[in-house]
Amino acid sequence: MGLTQNFLDSLTNEQLLQRLDLALEGANLGIWDWDLRDDSVQFDRRWCEMLGLDHATTPMLLGTWSSRVHREDLDGCYRDIRAHIEGRTVHYENVHRMMHTDGEWRYILDRGRISGRDADGRPIRFTGTHLDITEREHARHQLRLEEESRSATLTRFAATLAHELNTPLQVIKIGGDLLATTVEDDPAQPTRVRESVRAIREMGRRAGAITRALRTLARDARCDPEEPVPVATTLTLAMDLSRSRFESKGIALTIDDRTDGASLAGRPGDVLRAVLLLLDHAFDAAGSGAPWARLEAERVGDRIILRCIDGGAGGRAEDDIGLSLVRSIAERGRGEFLHVTGATHTTFELRLPLANVGGT
Repeated sequence: MGLTQNFLDSLTNEQLLQRLDLALEGANLGIWDWDLRDDSVQFDRRWCEMLGLDHATTPMLLGTWSSRVHREDLDGCYRDIRAHIEGRTVHYENVHRMMHTDGEWRYILDRGRISGRDADGRPIRFTGTHLDITEREHARHQLRLEEESRSATLTRFAATLAHELNTPLQVIKIGGDLLATTVEDDPAQPTRVRESVRAIREMGRRAGAITRALRTLARDARCDPEEPVPVATTLTLAMDLSRSRFESKGIALTIDDRTDGASLAGRPGDVLRAVLLLLDHAFDAAGSGAPWARLEAERVGDRIILRCIDGGAGGRAEDDIGLSLVRSIAERGRGEFLHVTGATHTTFELRLPLANVGGT
């Protein structure tokens, strides 16, 4: 560290700037420096070239940026900017689309932070970088299409399986009940026989619960209206589908439902699918970390929060296709999906609207 500091101290300001420029160019980063007092912005050459603009003729104004941001993305940009200016985030970060001069949309990873304040502590400068991540986003989009295709195939399979299992399960249930009336409570019957009958009935019950969960999961309800979805029912179905998988790997899976019987507004299949995707991520994470995972549910104001916590190393939601699908389901259901970065353990939250009493 001392040698590095001595080397840096020996450089002139011009040499330091040259090295900084080389580093930024190597990282393909463009720089912007926004004066909040008059909305003037200094864009560097790389920032302009990223969008096909000529640096010499590019207006150094905020409107140069905002006029090229996709109209569906602009409100989200300003929302994230305000969150940082108001001190609610340590830095600003947003991915949005910007129009290139060739007429194509480019995906831009935009990052920045307050870089100057006035004598009263009010922010006056905001500085950051642009990075073109178009290729990455296109690759992610392709992966997402493939994941959705696999999900659709599994949905059709689940529907077929649930249908085919329903009749034999009914026969097992009726037979088990008949056996129970004559054997299970008869002290003259061997203990082994009575235990076998109880096991048959329990396995039949669990198989029936899994079949009901598969029917819920198999329904394509994207065009259906929202309806009240009981939280307890969703958690139970998710447990019925996931319990054996977690037990097979020695991962403890628990539920903590604090919603007092509340329902959320949504589509049962979508909500169950989102919870199962969260559990799928937790299964993989807990398998390489502490072997436990927990589903929590609570009512906060007009929202139901479904929280998945695990003992694994975790990961960013944007780096996981399954979690990206959870985000899509949340947005389709007028909700939010968050990675709680400050939590002690890896935590993801699905926040969905509470169902109104007597309707949605």
